[in-house]
Amino acid sequence: MDYVIVNSSVSKSLSAAWNACLDSASLATHYTAPEFFNESYFAEKQPFAVLAVQGDTVQGVVTGLFDGNDMRCGDSGSPHICLRRGADPDAVATALASGLRAHASRSTEYISAFSWCELSAFEAAGFRVRSYEPPLCTILLDLSKGTDWLFRQCSETRRNKIRRAIKAGVQVEAMDVSKDFDAYYNLYKHWCGFKRINCQPYDLQRSALASTQNRLALVARHEGQIVGVSTFRFRAPGIVEYAANVSRREETRIRQNDLLLWRGIEWSAQQGSFTHFSMASAHFFLQKFGGQIHPTYRYSLDRTLLRRRDAFERAKSGAARLYRALPGSLKLVAKKVVRRSSDVD
Repeated sequence: MDYVIVNSSVSKSLSAAWNACLDSASLATHYTAPEFFNESYFAEKQPFAVLAVQGDTVQGVVTGLFDGNDMRCGDSGSPHICLRRGADPDAVATALASGLRAHASRSTEYISAFSWCELSAFEAAGFRVRSYEPPLCTILLDLSKGTDWLFRQCSETRRNKIRRAIKAGVQVEAMDVSKDFDAYYNLYKHWCGFKRINCQPYDLQRSALASTQNRLALVARHEGQIVGVSTFRFRAPGIVEYAANVSRREETRIRQNDLLLWRGIEWSAQQGSFTHFSMASAHFFLQKFGGQIHPTYRYSLDRTLLRRRDAFERAKSGAARLYRALPGSLKLVAKKVVRRSSDVD
């Protein structure tokens, strides 16, 4: 099996072959599709794809970005490797691994590729595997079960909070960018300030949300004011991924975020063109919506001198295991020491 490296928008014939692979895959996402190259967010990050091909048939794909000296293909909540059903996983993984090595530049220090399943051929190609469990993996909801069944899978507490939001008068609808974007962007800037992260520029964020072919933005209103916005990515056929939420902490007493996420799940099930809904994470809030925990896998290649990145990660993991083994009193002491060290830095 061979590989093809793609650095820009593809021809109609290659796009058709690529999409045929995704159409017959079990967990195809928007970010593994040819439209990956059209994402406003990635224009400055040299998006690329490696396709595993056998004759004229695409058997697997991995998409990624250059981030400084790293090649990054997805994350633990949103893998960017997708395989055609029935394809030989070893042959596909071998081709994808070879393509990633070939596409790395001299300055590339670290390659990471995330997968929905174990692909041992990556290890045979020299990549190191790490598995992810909650809260760093994801939760998958089976949309074929229908909205009534999905709602019953939510915890009783979560169902009550969704009902509380409805009773409080929270209304959720698709964003009208021409009317809603300015109010959304003010909320978005507040949220970024609270989280201490950089905001996307106004025009870039507007452009991304205005593209509805593969993205849904839901707005929650209370007493005429926007109190929360959740966004979702999707590919049909394929899966819907929970992408982001913005809100003000002081307004969450009306539980708009519970209702926003439920409306996103409900919308996904009603379309009839998606197999699963992915939470793109697995922390406590998300676990209360039901679904199945789905472990994910990272295959990484450390190209630094003496594999410094791998060594640092092993040391960090060892420290985390040691911390978890400490009795409660010593954990408090350790937290104080770390906090004082951070304050000095």
